[in-house]
Amino acid sequence: MGKKNNVICDYLEKPERFADFINGSLYGGGQVISAKEIEEGPTVYSKAAKSRDILKKVCREGSYILIGVENQDMVHYAMPFRCMEYDVLEYKKQLKRIKEDYRKARERKNEMGNGAAAEFLSGMRKEDRLSPVITIVFYHGEDEYDGCRNLHDMLDFGKKNEIFKQYISDYHINLVTAKDLEEKNFQTGIRELIGFLKRRESKEELRKYCEENERRMREMDEDTFDVISVMINKSDFIEQKRNYRQEGERVDMCRAMEEWGEDLRKEGLERGIEAFVLDYLEEGFGKERIVAKLQKRFLLDEKKAEDFFIKYAPGIPDGK
Repeated sequence: MGKKNNVICDYLEKPERFADFINGSLYGGGQVISAKEIEEGPTVYSKAAKSRDILKKVCREGSYILIGVENQDMVHYAMPFRCMEYDVLEYKKQLKRIKEDYRKARERKNEMGNGAAAEFLSGMRKEDRLSPVITIVFYHGEDEYDGCRNLHDMLDFGKKNEIFKQYISDYHINLVTAKDLEEKNFQTGIRELIGFLKRRESKEELRKYCEENERRMREMDEDTFDVISVMINKSDFIEQKRNYRQEGERVDMCRAMEEWGEDLRKEGLERGIEAFVLDYLEEGFGKERIVAKLQKRFLLDEKKAEDFFIKYAPGIPDGK
């Protein structure tokens, strides 16, 4: 996995956030599952050398369902097969456990009983059941997701084989894309994470989003601050986090964004000054004239204007 996938995996591991992610992405914010119902699930299938990103048990009324999340920052064109493989491996593991329990029970009883032939063949009792498995694909990449969303889309039926399609089992993926989610459906810091992911291509949109949600932005929890910083390619925010800390392990994202905006403004200003200096050099102007024009055009004092000239035109003598 890449760095962005890794930080999303770590972020969603916390039960409160995992429950919020499921409720917000699948049920429009309805409180279907709670953090107290969530237990850790095994993510590794050792014999198959396969490992899920996240797998949780949701325990309810004596039974449980397994929910896995696969995080993607790039489109995966074989995702239907990958999800199907993970789910089959989980069901296979459950079935193996049921067969082992059934074999031990038969050995203890030393008898077949009614319906024993069918149960012996199956390796399980008629009333035995597997626990359901759901796999969600969370796509948080910047490009449009253009991959297959079910197994049928991966298959080449040709023209004449379409007639068999209705008899070939399909497998749909549960695709959740960051750009299609509604921030208001989430209660934890996932709300801000989704908000930033949807606006990351526009610094102006990010600025407006911070202003519109100033209270939450100025009291952001540290984990959310860190994951957002990585996702918008501003890992240096984390290094400077001490400058933005608030009481109660909170971080002021607004201040970080304001300083970023100021840095961008300065970078833009310097690019403009560089172009200004190079243009006048091309016209044949020398140091003295260009420094004077820099002072007038950019409202700089003489020392600052001269520093910029030396930076962008070192070794150029005075001219006309």
